[in-house]
Amino acid sequence: MIFRNLAMIVAVLVITLPKAIAQSDQGAQAVHKSTQTATSTKGSHGGMLQKVDTRQIETVIEAGELRVFVYDQQGKPIDLTTARGLATLQKQGSSKKYRYDLFPDILKDKSATSLTATADLTQYTGQQVELSIQLDGLQEQSRRPLTFKSDVLVPMTEARQIAAAIEAQGVCPVSGGQLGSMGSPIAVTIGDQTVYVCCVGCVDAVKENPEKYLTPKPPFAISPITDEDTTAIADQELCPVMDEPLGGMGVPYKTVVEGRVVYLCCPGCAKKLHANAALYLGKLADQGVIPPLAR
Repeated sequence: MIFRNLAMIVAVLVITLPKAIAQSDQGAQAVHKSTQTATSTKGSHGGMLQKVDTRQIETVIEAGELRVFVYDQQGKPIDLTTARGLATLQKQGSSKKYRYDLFPDILKDKSATSLTATADLTQYTGQQVELSIQLDGLQEQSRRPLTFKSDVLVPMTEARQIAAAIEAQGVCPVSGGQLGSMGSPIAVTIGDQTVYVCCVGCVDAVKENPEKYLTPKPPFAISPITDEDTTAIADQELCPVMDEPLGGMGVPYKTVVEGRVVYLCCPGCAKKLHANAALYLGKLADQGVIPPLAR
């Protein structure tokens, strides 16, 4: 009798345990899904558009504010008059977090198509950060808040772009002096090229003899990163030339080598990369990184 009862218990366990484990896995997947996002694209306001559950969320990040737009499955804006939100920003590799309250941006017709928070993000311009957002009070929503996370790139301000260009150039092509040693560098634009000089006296020299002072364009292009590069940067993580974390030396750059997009910690690494592409692409391959194909 005892053995018969034990056999029955084992049989019940064999039948019920897989079902319970499957249900547990499904529940874990449901929770996981509620905090994840699909591949991002550009939204109508220039921000990052992501699918979260049954909605589409567009996040616009600028140096002075955060804006969140919510759309239904058909892409129709959802009225956010009764909604509220909380955004938490954390720089990758740092434990410090910053919290920003999101409130409806009320329009003249008393509706609200976005939630907004004033946020000074100048210290993060050109850097990748983790953004967590929780939204409450959405129309046709259950009491459970809508939450999601994403890695985003805080865009560079115009001033930061200029500073990066000056830093990359380093010296005045006319005097040979360090840029900034005689005051703010002056931009001289001829055609599609801009060069910075140390003082007013050097401006005319560049204009009169641009062939002498404008640096010939390299046989390869180097360009700043954009929001669309966020996922690829996170996958690559390190500059193959310097072995430095991307973003650790300022705004990362990208270049195309052998038809693939490779990210670099600074413009100076591009020359070495293109001079020995096989070496550095091999390093990335050893790290399990396959650079994305250039479009």
